[in-house]
Amino acid sequence: MKTSVNDGSRFEGDQGSSDPRDLAWYWAIGFLVFCVWILCSNLGGAALFEPDEGRNAEIAREVLLLKDWVTPHYDFIPRLDKPIFFFDLVALSYKLFGISEWSARLPSALAAVACLLITYRFAGWLFGRQAALWSALILLTSLEFFCLARVVIMDMTLTVFITLALCGFYLGQRGAESGKGRIEFLFMYIALGAATLTKGPVGFLLPSVVIIFYLLVTKRLILLRQMELPLGIPVAILTAAPWYLLAELRNPGYLHYFLWEENIARYATDQFNRSGPWYYFIGVLAAGFFPWTAFLPTTIAHLRKRSLEGERLFLILWIVLPLLFFSLSSSKLPHYILPVFPPLAIIVGATIAETLKHASAKASWLLSIPVLGFGLLSLVATLVLMRPDFISFEFQTYVNDVFPRTPISFVCANIGVVLIALVVIRKRLWRNQLCLYTGTALSFVLMVMLAEPIAAAVSVHRSSRSLAQKASLLIRPEDQLVLYHGYPSSLPFYLRIRRPIGVAWSGNKSAVLGSHYVAFRRPRPAAGYGDVLYSYEEFADLWKSSERRLVAILDSAAVDRFKLLVGMTPRTLLKIGDTFLLENRSAAGNAPAHDELQRFRLARRQKP
Repeated sequence: MKTSVNDGSRFEGDQGSSDPRDLAWYWAIGFLVFCVWILCSNLGGAALFEPDEGRNAEIAREVLLLKDWVTPHYDFIPRLDKPIFFFDLVALSYKLFGISEWSARLPSALAAVACLLITYRFAGWLFGRQAALWSALILLTSLEFFCLARVVIMDMTLTVFITLALCGFYLGQRGAESGKGRIEFLFMYIALGAATLTKGPVGFLLPSVVIIFYLLVTKRLILLRQMELPLGIPVAILTAAPWYLLAELRNPGYLHYFLWEENIARYATDQFNRSGPWYYFIGVLAAGFFPWTAFLPTTIAHLRKRSLEGERLFLILWIVLPLLFFSLSSSKLPHYILPVFPPLAIIVGATIAETLKHASAKASWLLSIPVLGFGLLSLVATLVLMRPDFISFEFQTYVNDVFPRTPISFVCANIGVVLIALVVIRKRLWRNQLCLYTGTALSFVLMVMLAEPIAAAVSVHRSSRSLAQKASLLIRPEDQLVLYHGYPSSLPFYLRIRRPIGVAWSGNKSAVLGSHYVAFRRPRPAAGYGDVLYSYEEFADLWKSSERRLVAILDSAAVDRFKLLVGMTPRTLLKIGDTFLLENRSAAGNAPAHDELQRFRLARRQKP
């Protein structure tokens, strides 16, 4: 990897530097530190977004509360829509670092770091260290990958295991040619089992489809004899099967529901109301791979000039087949295609490294796009902060919450980035790999620093944290919470409840508590806890006859229907935005109860 002093396309530095291999390791270690810092810093700054983050964080909290590491519970009801492995990871994070937004998101962030390391090593093995560094930077700074690395969702963990499985296969089949590869294949089987344990059959189905098609296209099906199948299949089964068997024993009928409803029916029908057009994931990929989407035409042109064999064929199949698989599905969500981001980053990273190696002026000007893109986005955001009157009133509220006054440091930093970008263009520094790499990383950091407080402000309106903080002053330990017409998913997490919240529902919806499993199976709550789900008639009787004080949480649109259901006008305890807190006492002629509540609130506030 040595180069002349005048060739600015490499990372090694000048002729007086030490061994280039040592410098490459310094770059790799520096990049690892950078990844850990950018992914974990201010990880708990934003409140838990609803519905997914709040629900997943609460399921993990109830793992510790119920001491049940086999059956996931939500609101103390078994919720087996997904396996428990990811929730156990989050619960372990709680155990080590305490219960918080930061510890809830930590497993996803660490999974992203692991994915970056695997991508770096695999790209380096295929195309060299320069391609490895670019591939890892591209993956880190891709919009969808970075965002999903900082939320409580299992897809990043799934992506790590799928990436490990496919990298293990490719390295194993290359080693098999010389009588080696057994260890790599073993890692592949363990990763397949772990992926299945994370999100079900898709964990082994996607990698298996890529592997089989690769062997078919390369006419190497005979390699199946060298893939340690008699050892590997039992290893994969032993990795995943014990939990599925335990879950079935404790929750009879679970496997039939999970395999049929959560997998086959979800893929083949639109009963989950998550359909989209056939080109849905093309748009998701274009937006999620920003700003590196601009390099896709160049990458495609670069691939057309080469024979599509070996590693390039494997990477293309790794990208195309999952995209095709999910595009044919009747259920579509943006995070489904996250597993294609590592191979896409590798193939674009290899193209960039080769472009810089040959110093192609015709194509290399594209390399300034990420610096300009991140810098201009930050500059536009700063200008909006300075003059928020040009945007809608709703967004002005967010802006004022984030920055009552725009920090001068952001203005100066953005002006600096734009000036640097202009110098890069003027001096044609896009051919200097060190300048481009550092500039891309720094401009990305600036954009993240600006985006984090904005995301935190938006999360306040997409979370139940504020509601829980204010409601906790009004709720006594002996009170029973009930919900009507809606379920704020993060509310149990922020209230730190230790018993179920009652839920009134019609009984004929396809999902309750955000779960199709609960609606279909109606499982009993955890042992020792009372009823959670009530029909409307049961709820009305409970509201009128309960000796315990009930506090109902509902949105403003359902207040009139609630009054008709219970046959009275409840007392309003609190109104936050569109959310009401009502108690099961009449609003008329109940002054003593109201006075008692005021004394209770005053006592709570005076506690040290």
